[in-house]
Amino acid sequence: MPVPRRMGVPVGALVAVAAAVTPLAFESTAQAAPEHRVDSRSAEAPAPATGEASAKGVGATGKKGIHSRSGVKKCGKGKTVWLWDEAIGRTRVSWKPGGGRLVSRKWAHAPDGISVRTIPTWRKSVKWKVTSIYGVGKKPKKLVKAYAYCSKNGWRVGAKPGKVGQQRSGVKRCPAGKTVMIEDSGIGSLEHKFKSLKRGSKVHTHAFGGSQGYLVTVRWTPTEMRSVKWVVNARNAKNLKGQELEGKGVELYCISKY
Repeated sequence: MPVPRRMGVPVGALVAVAAAVTPLAFESTAQAAPEHRVDSRSAEAPAPATGEASAKGVGATGKKGIHSRSGVKKCGKGKTVWLWDEAIGRTRVSWKPGGGRLVSRKWAHAPDGISVRTIPTWRKSVKWKVTSIYGVGKKPKKLVKAYAYCSKNGWRVGAKPGKVGQQRSGVKRCPAGKTVMIEDSGIGSLEHKFKSLKRGSKVHTHAFGGSQGYLVTVRWTPTEMRSVKWVVNARNAKNLKGQELEGKGVELYCISKY
């Protein structure tokens, strides 16, 4: 069963902008979000199906599914390891950098169709594994595809991003043992940007592309940081119109570190 949604409060006012985000967005004063109590060790949350495959439903996919996939991935200069997780129901995604600690989280998928998660590790080299944990039996085969790849911003397909149409930003701090999770409910081409509160820190980007089209979709970015300054952009794409941050729009909450 998916972990219940946290009691989030929208952070920051909705701002219409006409140009792509600049470093100034991270230097401006931002409103701090309230703390969120999270008892789960995972980053699990409910999610609607996304893309054409999910609309067809489980019975129409024609895929037998697999139980798990694993491997080792190393990336070159300027890129980090990302995990592509395409499944039904729920999966457990784990990775361990050399000399580092194991990170293991649950990710929710659509229960009645295939959905995709692009999950950042923010590390240049990891040993990884994705396992299906949904369905009947000890080894449910609801995992359709899982692999690691190297990227600067995560997204691999979909429309090229255009200029920023809507934006929200703020600062989020978590207590010891917790890290920040960014969540948005939007339409079209969305991206999450964040950086550490330390001066001169690198800006990290998670671009979700425009493949969701006009469906309102929940997206997540685990920052693996305790405190961040963040920006969420809704971008106009060439073949998409009306990108919006729907409902509560953007929520920031704290999840267990490991």
